[in-house]
Amino acid sequence: MLAGLIPAICGLIVTVIVASLLKKKGNMVTDEEAQNGSIDTSKYPPLGKAIVAPLVAVILLMINPIGSLSGIDALANFKVDALYILPIAGIVGMLAMGQSKKILHYTSSGLNKMTATVLILIGAGGIAGLISASDLSTQVVQLIETAGISGTFLAPISGILMAAATASTSTGVILATGSFGQAILDMGTAPLAAAVMVHTGATVIDSLPQGNYFHVTADSMKMSIKQRMGVVPYEAIVGGTMAVVATVIYGFLF
Repeated sequence: MLAGLIPAICGLIVTVIVASLLKKKGNMVTDEEAQNGSIDTSKYPPLGKAIVAPLVAVILLMINPIGSLSGIDALANFKVDALYILPIAGIVGMLAMGQSKKILHYTSSGLNKMTATVLILIGAGGIAGLISASDLSTQVVQLIETAGISGTFLAPISGILMAAATASTSTGVILATGSFGQAILDMGTAPLAAAVMVHTGATVIDSLPQGNYFHVTADSMKMSIKQRMGVVPYEAIVGGTMAVVATVIYGFLF
């Protein structure tokens, strides 16, 4: 995490610059639209109650990592999975907000909203499975060797390709390390440097229509698919900046 701090700071700076240049472009929101779109927050729970659910989830999921880092066996052996921790945290949160009578209603509503996301994730998982079972990694390595490109570039390139295929940063990194990990290390790249370059490479074009992040961000901003696609190049500029900085620092300077 600390090794990726400098690329992240550079990405933040570029994000501010790009956003400043684009703030006058696109469909502007009028004052009337802003007033009509205002939401009545009087029925919303206070922050103290609303934060209970995420706080419970974070605490339970952090028990095992904290135990592993601190050497406490009792905590390290506490095995939990987000599959059941998140629903438990949600129920605890609803109880804290005094919504115990609406647990079934809210649960059903949440499941309905997650259906499309689950289907997208299944599709991304299928793509990941096909790639891992193919010889794509071998072909990419041969292509780099044939082109005479430095083997250092294999790390960010693998992150870019896998994240673009799955439209997910996390899935792309997992797939890249699983398919290209040994080849990257065989090129003489240090494990820490490889991890940073793969991770930053995976942020270049990870927000594509076959991933859930694309649609979640589009829905949150009430954007059409065309409008959301128009954001992808600017996201690539930010991600590309982080990938370039990480490659220069960890691939050539250190």
